[in-house]
Amino acid sequence: MNKMILMAPALIAGMLVAGCGERPADSTAVADPAASAPASAPEASVVAPVAAATVPYAMMAGAPTVGHCALDVVNGIHAPSVTVPVGSKAMFGGWAASPEIQVPVDALFVLANGADSHAVPLVAGAERPDVAAALASEALAQAGYNLEIDLAAVPAGSYGLVIVLDQATSAYCDLGTRLVLE
Repeated sequence: MNKMILMAPALIAGMLVAGCGERPADSTAVADPAASAPASAPEASVVAPVAAATVPYAMMAGAPTVGHCALDVVNGIHAPSVTVPVGSKAMFGGWAASPEIQVPVDALFVLANGADSHAVPLVAGAERPDVAAALASEALAQAGYNLEIDLAAVPAGSYGLVIVLDQATSAYCDLGTRLVLE
């Protein structure tokens, strides 16, 4: 029993690091569309997800990568590639920070697939004390997001997930995750 008590701090520290952008070794996961609301990280508060339908979005060619961000879960799964059924809804949880280390304003969560990209407004507000500590900015204490996205207008295919932090230039933060709609 004493070993279990001594291991708890190490397990908690490992979860904190995982919530700040590290990716697991699995290569593909299939998401259950009926999964409950994602917890952005074990220590993050889960606020009611923001529901949104996608709209077509055209990213500018050669857009720069900027800022800091992470996608912690899609339908409760943390993997570099997640598959969901075409026409379903999906839950996305993570965090985002502007290049100025602030919670982004007017950012977009984008399913990027060239000319067939789709976007929803990114609404932050979930508590992320782990992100604020990791990036040494109290301004990021509520940098988390929980989005429920209706994918009905998004055709089958493979989409890179990014957060556009500057709509004028399409400057974005790459979430390092692919969403496959089948």
